[in-house]
Amino acid sequence: MGYYQAGFDVVGVDINPRPRYPFGFIQMNVLTIDPRFVRSFDAVHASPPCQGYTDMRHAPGAIGAPRLIGRVREMVERLPYIIENVDGAESEMRDPVTLCGSMFGLGAAGADLRRHRLFEKSFPLTAPPCPHSDRAVVGVYGGHARIRSARHGGRGTLDAWPNGHKPVAAEAMGIDCATLAEMSGAIPPA
Repeated sequence: MGYYQAGFDVVGVDINPRPRYPFGFIQMNVLTIDPRFVRSFDAVHASPPCQGYTDMRHAPGAIGAPRLIGRVREMVERLPYIIENVDGAESEMRDPVTLCGSMFGLGAAGADLRRHRLFEKSFPLTAPPCPHSDRAVVGVYGGHARIRSARHGGRGTLDAWPNGHKPVAAEAMGIDCATLAEMSGAIPPA
């Protein structure tokens, strides 16, 4: 959505169906795409699955998850590109820049969205400082939204939002066209 808001035409590719995806979409395994097709685009933003790089990679459902950054880079390195992933992927990324929701004033329910993501890029890119405050942090992951600080009533408490988790997650992320599970793996458009 952020690229669209910046004036780009967007086409998404994913192995899983994305019925709510608001742009052109091709359902296929990105690792099987013909390189000539990839080169037909002006630029590529790739987000290989993060489960193999996260701190939770040893949890059920993530054990043995693929680590695909190198393979994806080989596919896109002839174009202007960005490869995005979580902090745990830093060792496989080339000179990444960190972006965080707090850099863009994102948050909800009186809490900041502190969501660090790394961006490897084939062109110069700088980032503003990451202004973490003393406010509570809202986390959007695992298909829910919760306050992540014990000091602010989170962790160990049941997060009960008056209208459910989705409105809080949507406000924090600046996304209104995705499920909670989709928002858990998304990048805020800002």
